[in-house]
Amino acid sequence: MITAVTTCMGRLEHLQLTLPFMLAEFDRVIVVDWSCPDGAGDYATSLGASVVYQRNEKYFHRSKSRNLGARLVTSEYIAFVDADTLCMPGLKDELKTLRNNRMLLSARTPKGYDIPNLFGFVACSTDAFWNVGGYDESFEGWGHEDSKFRGALFLEEKLTPFRLSGMALGAIAHGHELRDKNHEESLYKTSPVNFKKLYDYFQNFGISDWMKDPRTDSITFKNDPEAAL
Repeated sequence: MITAVTTCMGRLEHLQLTLPFMLAEFDRVIVVDWSCPDGAGDYATSLGASVVYQRNEKYFHRSKSRNLGARLVTSEYIAFVDADTLCMPGLKDELKTLRNNRMLLSARTPKGYDIPNLFGFVACSTDAFWNVGGYDESFEGWGHEDSKFRGALFLEEKLTPFRLSGMALGAIAHGHELRDKNHEESLYKTSPVNFKKLYDYFQNFGISDWMKDPRTDSITFKNDPEAAL
Protein backbone atom coordinates (compact mmCIF):
# COMPACT_ATOMS: atom_id res chain seq x y z
CA MET A 1 0.00 0.00 0.00
CA ILE A 2 1.06 3.58 -0.58
CA THR A 3 -0.09 6.70 1.24
CA ALA A 4 0.06 10.20 -0.21
CA VAL A 5 0.79 13.18 2.03
CA THR A 6 -0.19 16.65 0.90
CA THR A 7 -0.11 19.92 2.82
CA CYS A 8 -2.19 23.05 2.61
CA MET A 9 -2.10 26.60 3.91
CA GLY A 10 -4.03 29.01 1.72
CA ARG A 11 -4.18 26.63 -1.25
CA LEU A 12 -7.77 25.41 -0.97
CA GLU A 13 -8.54 26.43 -4.55
CA HIS A 14 -5.80 24.06 -5.70
CA LEU A 15 -6.80 21.26 -3.36
CA GLN A 16 -10.38 21.38 -4.61
CA LEU A 17 -9.07 20.49 -8.07
CA THR A 18 -6.38 17.99 -7.12
CA LEU A 19 -7.59 16.08 -4.06
CA PRO A 20 -10.27 14.04 -5.86
CA PHE A 21 -7.57 12.76 -8.24
CA MET A 22 -5.23 11.91 -5.36
CA LEU A 23 -7.94 9.93 -3.62
CA ALA A 24 -8.55 7.94 -6.80
CA GLU A 25 -4.89 7.02 -7.33
CA PHE A 26 -3.60 6.34 -3.80
CA ASP A 27 -4.67 3.83 -1.17
CA ARG A 28 -4.87 6.62 1.41
CA VAL A 29 -4.40 10.38 1.36
CA ILE A 30 -3.37 12.43 4.40
CA VAL A 31 -3.96 16.18 4.21
CA VAL A 32 -2.06 18.42 6.61
CA ASP A 33 -4.10 21.52 7.38
CA TRP A 34 -1.32 23.87 8.45
CA SER A 35 -3.54 26.56 10.01
CA CYS A 36 -5.20 26.94 6.62
CA PRO A 37 -7.35 30.08 6.63
CA ASP A 38 -9.66 28.51 4.03
CA GLY A 39 -10.56 25.42 6.01
CA ALA A 40 -8.74 22.91 3.83
CA GLY A 41 -8.99 20.22 6.49
CA ASP A 42 -12.76 20.36 6.65
CA TYR A 43 -12.97 20.12 2.88
CA ALA A 44 -10.57 17.15 2.80
CA THR A 45 -12.56 15.37 5.52
CA SER A 46 -15.74 15.76 3.50
CA LEU A 47 -14.12 13.85 0.61
CA GLY A 48 -12.84 11.03 2.82
CA ALA A 49 -9.20 12.00 3.23
CA SER A 50 -7.42 11.62 6.55
CA VAL A 51 -6.63 15.01 8.07
CA VAL A 52 -4.18 16.28 10.65
CA TYR A 53 -4.48 19.86 11.92
CA GLN A 54 -1.65 22.11 13.00
CA ARG A 55 -3.24 25.06 14.78
CA ASN A 56 -2.10 28.61 15.44
CA GLU A 57 0.70 28.80 12.88
CA LYS A 58 1.27 32.22 11.35
CA TYR A 59 3.54 31.00 8.56
CA PHE A 60 3.80 27.87 6.48
CA HIS A 61 6.70 25.47 7.09
CA ARG A 62 6.96 22.92 4.31
CA SER A 63 9.37 20.49 5.95
CA LYS A 64 7.56 20.45 9.29
CA SER A 65 4.16 20.06 7.68
CA ARG A 66 5.28 17.13 5.55
CA ASN A 67 6.92 15.41 8.50
CA LEU A 68 3.76 15.91 10.53
CA GLY A 69 1.69 14.16 7.89
CA ALA A 70 4.23 11.36 7.59
CA ARG A 71 3.80 10.49 11.26
CA LEU A 72 0.32 9.17 10.44
CA VAL A 73 1.53 6.89 7.65
CA THR A 74 1.32 3.17 8.42
CA SER A 75 1.75 1.82 4.87
CA GLU A 76 4.95 0.39 3.42
CA TYR A 77 5.32 3.26 0.98
CA ILE A 78 4.83 7.01 1.18
CA ALA A 79 4.48 9.71 -1.46
CA PHE A 80 4.58 13.49 -1.14
CA VAL A 81 2.28 15.36 -3.48
CA ASP A 82 1.96 19.14 -3.58
CA ALA A 83 -1.52 20.65 -3.45
CA ASP A 84 -1.05 21.98 -6.99
CA THR A 85 -0.17 18.56 -8.45
CA LEU A 86 -2.68 16.63 -10.55
CA CYS A 87 -2.44 12.86 -10.19
CA MET A 88 -3.62 11.66 -13.56
CA PRO A 89 -5.64 8.49 -14.16
CA GLY A 90 -3.19 5.63 -14.53
CA LEU A 91 -0.73 6.88 -11.89
CA LYS A 92 -1.86 4.03 -9.63
CA ASP A 93 -0.49 1.49 -12.08
CA GLU A 94 2.84 3.29 -12.33
CA LEU A 95 3.12 3.40 -8.55
CA LYS A 96 3.23 -0.40 -8.60
CA THR A 97 6.82 -0.09 -9.85
CA LEU A 98 7.88 1.28 -6.44
CA ARG A 99 10.38 -0.91 -4.60
CA ASN A 100 12.35 -0.56 -1.38
CA ASN A 101 15.48 0.28 -3.37
CA ARG A 102 13.79 2.95 -5.52
CA MET A 103 12.43 6.45 -5.29
CA LEU A 104 9.83 7.52 -7.81
CA LEU A 105 10.18 11.02 -9.24
CA SER A 106 8.16 13.05 -11.72
CA ALA A 107 9.02 12.74 -15.38
CA ARG A 108 11.40 15.01 -17.20
CA THR A 109 10.51 16.55 -20.54
CA PRO A 110 11.65 14.87 -23.77
CA LYS A 111 14.57 17.32 -23.75
CA GLY A 112 15.59 16.14 -20.28
CA TYR A 113 14.38 19.07 -18.18
CA ASP A 114 12.31 19.07 -15.00
CA ILE A 115 8.87 20.64 -14.73
CA PRO A 116 9.16 23.21 -11.89
CA ASN A 117 5.74 22.65 -10.32
CA LEU A 118 6.27 18.88 -10.18
CA PHE A 119 9.68 18.76 -8.53
CA GLY A 120 8.10 18.29 -5.10
CA PHE A 121 6.73 14.84 -5.97
CA VAL A 122 8.66 11.91 -4.52
CA ALA A 123 7.68 8.43 -3.41
CA CYS A 124 9.77 5.94 -1.46
CA SER A 125 9.52 3.36 1.28
CA THR A 126 8.35 4.74 4.60
CA ASP A 127 11.37 3.17 6.27
CA ALA A 128 13.73 5.02 3.92
CA PHE A 129 11.93 8.27 4.66
CA TRP A 130 12.49 7.93 8.41
CA ASN A 131 16.01 6.50 8.02
CA VAL A 132 17.11 9.86 6.58
CA GLY A 133 15.16 11.82 9.19
CA GLY A 134 12.39 12.95 6.86
CA TYR A 135 12.51 16.48 5.52
CA ASP A 136 15.17 18.72 7.05
CA GLU A 137 13.31 21.12 9.33
CA SER A 138 16.24 23.52 9.47
CA PHE A 139 15.24 24.65 5.98
CA GLU A 140 13.17 27.71 6.82
CA GLY A 141 10.88 29.48 4.41
CA TRP A 142 10.83 28.32 0.82
CA GLY A 143 13.32 26.52 -1.33
CA HIS A 144 15.67 23.51 -1.66
CA GLU A 145 14.23 21.22 1.02
CA ASP A 146 13.14 18.89 -1.79
CA SER A 147 16.66 18.71 -3.18
CA LYS A 148 18.04 17.91 0.26
CA PHE A 149 15.51 15.12 0.73
CA ARG A 150 16.27 13.61 -2.66
CA GLY A 151 19.97 13.86 -1.92
CA ALA A 152 19.56 12.05 1.40
CA LEU A 153 17.58 9.22 -0.19
CA PHE A 154 20.19 8.92 -2.93
CA LEU A 155 23.40 9.29 -0.93
CA GLU A 156 22.43 7.81 2.42
CA GLU A 157 19.81 5.21 1.53
CA LYS A 158 21.30 4.45 -1.90
CA LEU A 159 17.90 4.55 -3.59
CA THR A 160 17.79 4.46 -7.37
CA PRO A 161 15.76 7.29 -8.97
CA PHE A 162 13.00 5.96 -11.22
CA ARG A 163 11.00 8.41 -13.34
CA LEU A 164 7.25 8.26 -13.89
CA SER A 165 5.89 8.65 -17.38
CA GLY A 166 5.05 12.09 -18.72
CA MET A 167 1.35 11.25 -18.48
CA ALA A 168 1.37 10.43 -14.76
CA LEU A 169 1.32 13.93 -13.26
CA GLY A 170 0.15 17.40 -14.16
CA ALA A 171 0.55 20.77 -12.46
CA ILE A 172 -1.47 23.89 -11.86
CA ALA A 173 0.75 26.74 -13.01
CA HIS A 174 1.11 29.73 -10.70
CA GLY A 175 3.57 32.49 -9.85
CA HIS A 176 5.94 33.03 -6.95
CA GLU A 177 3.57 35.49 -5.28
CA LEU A 178 1.42 32.55 -4.19
CA ARG A 179 4.46 30.78 -2.77
CA ASP A 180 5.37 33.92 -0.81
CA LYS A 181 1.84 34.43 0.47
CA ASN A 182 2.12 32.47 3.72
CA HIS A 183 5.82 32.86 4.43
CA GLU A 184 7.44 35.45 6.67
CA GLU A 185 9.97 36.36 3.97
CA SER A 186 10.04 36.00 0.21
CA LEU A 187 11.71 33.06 -1.48
CA TYR A 188 14.36 35.46 -2.79
CA LYS A 189 15.51 35.96 0.82
CA THR A 190 15.17 32.43 2.15
CA SER A 191 16.28 30.48 -0.91
CA PRO A 192 19.98 31.58 -0.75
CA VAL A 193 20.21 30.59 2.92
CA ASN A 194 18.78 27.16 2.19
CA PHE A 195 21.00 26.86 -0.87
CA LYS A 196 24.08 27.23 1.36
CA LYS A 197 22.82 24.44 3.63
CA LEU A 198 22.30 22.25 0.59
CA TYR A 199 25.76 23.09 -0.74
CA ASP A 200 27.34 22.10 2.59
CA TYR A 201 25.36 18.85 2.68
CA PHE A 202 26.61 17.66 -0.70
CA GLN A 203 30.12 18.85 0.14
CA ASN A 204 30.15 16.30 2.97
CA PHE A 205 29.88 13.59 0.32
CA GLY A 206 32.65 15.07 -1.83
CA ILE A 207 30.25 16.67 -4.30
CA SER A 208 31.06 20.33 -4.79
CA ASP A 209 28.39 21.14 -7.38
CA TRP A 210 25.49 18.71 -7.26
CA MET A 211 23.71 20.51 -10.11
CA LYS A 212 26.54 19.69 -12.54
CA ASP A 213 28.14 16.59 -11.05
CA PRO A 214 27.24 13.52 -13.16
CA ARG A 215 26.84 11.47 -9.97
CA THR A 216 23.78 13.49 -8.96
CA ASP A 217 22.40 14.27 -12.41
CA SER A 218 19.49 11.87 -11.90
CA ILE A 219 18.09 13.71 -8.85
CA THR A 220 18.90 17.35 -9.39
CA PHE A 221 16.62 20.02 -10.84
CA LYS A 222 17.42 20.62 -14.51
CA ASN A 223 15.87 23.86 -15.70
CA ASP A 224 14.88 24.40 -19.30
CA PRO A 225 16.63 27.67 -20.31
CA GLU A 226 14.01 28.26 -23.00
CA ALA A 227 11.12 28.00 -20.53
CA ALA A 228 11.86 31.44 -19.07
CA LEU A 229 11.93 33.11 -22.49
